[in-house]
Amino acid sequence: MRSAAAAVAGFAGLVAWTLMTGPAAKAAEGAACLLPRTAVHHSEGVDSWEGGYARPSGDVKALMIFLSFPDSPPDLSPAQVAADHFPSTSDFFDEASYGKFRLHVHPETRWLMMPRPSTDYLISRDWGAVERTEYLRDAIATADPVVDFNGYDVVYLVADPDAPGVDSDATKVVNLASPVTVDGYPLRRLVTVFEHHPPDRNVLAHETGHVFDLPDLYYRPPAGSDADWDTHVGDWDLMGSQFGLAPEPFAWHKWKLGWIGQDQVGCISRTGITYHDLSPDETSGGTKLLVVRTGADTALAIEARTRTGNDRNACREGVLLYEVRSDRESGDGPIDVLDGHPGTSACAATSVYPPLADAPLGVGESYALPDGSTQVTVINHATDGTWTVRVTQSAPHSGSGRGA
Repeated sequence: MRSAAAAVAGFAGLVAWTLMTGPAAKAAEGAACLLPRTAVHHSEGVDSWEGGYARPSGDVKALMIFLSFPDSPPDLSPAQVAADHFPSTSDFFDEASYGKFRLHVHPETRWLMMPRPSTDYLISRDWGAVERTEYLRDAIATADPVVDFNGYDVVYLVADPDAPGVDSDATKVVNLASPVTVDGYPLRRLVTVFEHHPPDRNVLAHETGHVFDLPDLYYRPPAGSDADWDTHVGDWDLMGSQFGLAPEPFAWHKWKLGWIGQDQVGCISRTGITYHDLSPDETSGGTKLLVVRTGADTALAIEARTRTGNDRNACREGVLLYEVRSDRESGDGPIDVLDGHPGTSACAATSVYPPLADAPLGVGESYALPDGSTQVTVINHATDGTWTVRVTQSAPHSGSGRGA
């Protein structure tokens, strides 16, 4: 009887595999895994696109303006500062999007002098609204007579990195309460760049992610706290830390941005055992993401990661699990990586958060959600890079999540 039961279970698994990987089934079941966009800033919802943001698709033009100050003549040329960020930023997105997003930057060729000394603007990470507004107003007024803003979806305002009032922690995207029309083109947001020379790694790719509605994934501790910033996602996805060993965007973000299609997302919406092949997030083609809906605004995401491309320095390869919440705003933990190896760490000398550096599951390893509703087991890693996983869905019960 046990043999017969095993045979039936195996046949059921084979049927489930066929059903779950068929295009008709994906189209029918996919809607169940579309988390709704909510009103929070940079919501992780994927059921619609926020109309105020440009889409990172095809050829997108960016403008780079260089601002100097009367208290500090620049030592560097605009070309030297531009080379700190390009072509590396464009190359990052070209690789991450599988060539679907091509960012073309037009750097101005001269410094434009701001009307006030750099120290007057009190530039800092927690910049006061008055000083920030004055800086933006002066920057646009300085550039407008000599720069044509028309047709650019991304605008970088780059300050002289050697000016005494410049604080690299202040680099960020500023979303304008109301668009400002310059040269007949509405500006909705500006990237203010205050990086040192050379800059932090991947910093402009991180900020550019915000231009296309991606949230901050790091945790910002309260003032005076020495808590770690990288507890939510560790090295995974540059929207957590641009210093991370595995900065490739999560497959969830690629889905949100349109770089992977619905036919590359497997939606697991019923109980039972199913088997799935995952192609690594870093390579083109194949199924990139499995999604298990866990609540009205929550989901479990499953993807494969490997050491190549933007993730060539990744600490570990394997199947990565993370929880997504579309009701949490940027910086408030919209994504949490699930630790497949709790109690251990890896790459202590190079990881931004070693406890999550070894989060991916390897062959033969499993992870179960705390309520027991979902268990993910890695079955195989093929020579072509494909990872095979078994997902077991059942009625939830109380318990604690664990890796095995």
